[in-house]
Amino acid sequence: MKRAVFAVALVAASSGVASAGGYIGLGIGTAPAVNGSNLESYNATTREDGRSGRLVGGFRFGRFAIEGAIGKFDFVYDDGNLFAFTAYQAQVSGKFTLPLQDGFGVFGRVGLHKQWFNAQRADFDALDVSGTGIVAGVGVEYRLPTALDVSLFVDYQYSRGGMSGERLDFGSTSTRMWTLGATIGF
Repeated sequence: MKRAVFAVALVAASSGVASAGGYIGLGIGTAPAVNGSNLESYNATTREDGRSGRLVGGFRFGRFAIEGAIGKFDFVYDDGNLFAFTAYQAQVSGKFTLPLQDGFGVFGRVGLHKQWFNAQRADFDALDVSGTGIVAGVGVEYRLPTALDVSLFVDYQYSRGGMSGERLDFGSTSTRMWTLGATIGF
């Protein structure tokens, strides 16, 4: 039985076209849902009409890839006054793509991130918070049948980590967002 499972896993891992090389990409997504152990007391939220953006780059080794990304979104918290933040997230992840057929594949990603929530008014920089944690994501990718190595993707990303600063402590904070994007290989 173990040999049969191993044989099926080997065939599944070797099917499809393996590729190697670098890639860069850009994605636009929803404003993330932000939750935290201390955020309810700060009445924190993202803008309803907000968006997120992500710049990605990586290197593929067949089905595996090492991927880095930098993302940005707006965040607001209200303690009687309204404070707007610009949030940035830098991450590095390992990514595994399982090709299906006709250029489609599904992928999973897990790694580490660093987040910064920077007050948009310079005189409120004592409210800046930052932290580190984990990031994970799943998605679907379609590699276009062209001479260029172009792909379109949709993914769901979850990140979690502690966020604190000089005057604020958001505690254990999580973000969740959807992203639609494209990459081009080189």
